[in-house]
Amino acid sequence: MIVVHATRPRQQVVDLPLLTTRGERSTHEVEVVTGPDGALLARLSLAPPLLVAQTLRQQERAVRPGPVRDPDRFARAAELFADDVLGGLSPAEHVHLVGEASGHGPAVTRRLTEAVVRQVAEAPARVDRGRPHGAVPDARAGSAAPERASGVWVRRGRTLGAVLSGNSPAAHNGWLQALALGYAVTVRPSRREPFTASRLVHALRAAGFGPDEVTYLPTSQAVAAEVLRRADLGLTYGGADVAAAYAGDPSVLVGGPGRSKTLVREGYRSPAVVTAVADAVADSSGSACVNTTGLLVEDPGTGATASFAAALRHELAQRHDTALAAGDHLGPRVTAETARAWAAGVERLGGPPRALEPHPDGGYVVAPVVLEVEPGSDALGTELPFPFVALAPWTEGEGVAPLRDSLVVTAYTAPDDPLLDALLDEPSVRNVHHAVPTTHSDGFVPHEDYLGRFLMSSKAFVTAGGQQ
Repeated sequence: MIVVHATRPRQQVVDLPLLTTRGERSTHEVEVVTGPDGALLARLSLAPPLLVAQTLRQQERAVRPGPVRDPDRFARAAELFADDVLGGLSPAEHVHLVGEASGHGPAVTRRLTEAVVRQVAEAPARVDRGRPHGAVPDARAGSAAPERASGVWVRRGRTLGAVLSGNSPAAHNGWLQALALGYAVTVRPSRREPFTASRLVHALRAAGFGPDEVTYLPTSQAVAAEVLRRADLGLTYGGADVAAAYAGDPSVLVGGPGRSKTLVREGYRSPAVVTAVADAVADSSGSACVNTTGLLVEDPGTGATASFAAALRHELAQRHDTALAAGDHLGPRVTAETARAWAAGVERLGGPPRALEPHPDGGYVVAPVVLEVEPGSDALGTELPFPFVALAPWTEGEGVAPLRDSLVVTAYTAPDDPLLDALLDEPSVRNVHHAVPTTHSDGFVPHEDYLGRFLMSSKAFVTAGGQQ
């Protein structure tokens, strides 16, 4: 289990080399990674376009046909990631650097890093959840069936490029599942938080994965597009602009935006629900695509919306103050420039001016925001990367319309409410939770569908077997 202390002396600047098909390599082009106080954390080597192209060509040639089912290597890699010195960093040093670079507080950083351990260990089992019931992972297994014919789950390509975001250390689930299916993977980490991906590739190689199976290639923003273009399939993350850029490309899967929402029906505005909604708003520093950023409260004209907003505002403020008193922080710790930009974003949505709060460890934090808006306000579909939620009244006559275009919708309502069926039937709502926060996931349920549906396809395999 990973252990990290709330405060640590700052270590020397870390050099993060490329991890290529031919081993470690440092380049002349580097980018510095800094903390929220501006202190230098690492020097990150950047891969040029030619090296990206060469790497993916070599990986494509090295991929072997047939299924890959080797959970032991993933289990070993998870143990190494959690417990060993990798790339010259102990687990505690690694988590400290991740917290400094990402801005997450110690408790959140520790929890998210532990989630990465589970992502590695469970990757083969998680991705298999998406396999169609009528398809087998191995053609030879299908040939043993009495009818000597079956569907076989096969890869759609040989190589996968993963261009990652830096809002969470746990943004590695997708490419780990691709690796479990036998894809050769090139990981282009976030330049904001490149430490987790580096440690993962070190752990996987130490567990027996070859350098042609998984590589670590930080790049500039311009070259990142080359990773997606050169690979057979690509995974990337971003907002509406990124989704629009790749909307017509079936070889690239974009994660995000979330615009996750919560609906609280009349009769369910209890203190326990206020607590649960606060969890959904503030979990993971409020920066994940599954955080609730739009909140609808059923209000028959009794002032229920304002009352719920006041209770939620009080709950989040208490959490914010408690975290600061303990040397932690509820939302991310960021530079003054970033904090000012976030505060300006709140003002543009009609919120009051925000005072920047300096943190004792350097940088600034922005206190949680609960913004009351009118029904239909654009703020209900706005995401800001800290604990922020826009709240509006809702009536039954509006139905699911205000909840559309959401990654997750949580409804606090009766189990037999027809609204739940309407949400499940709404194509633009990707996931539906009943009385469970939008942030809940065990890793085995779909996120934006099962990833295997993007990575794999089914084809028939028919054989005469032993009847020839």
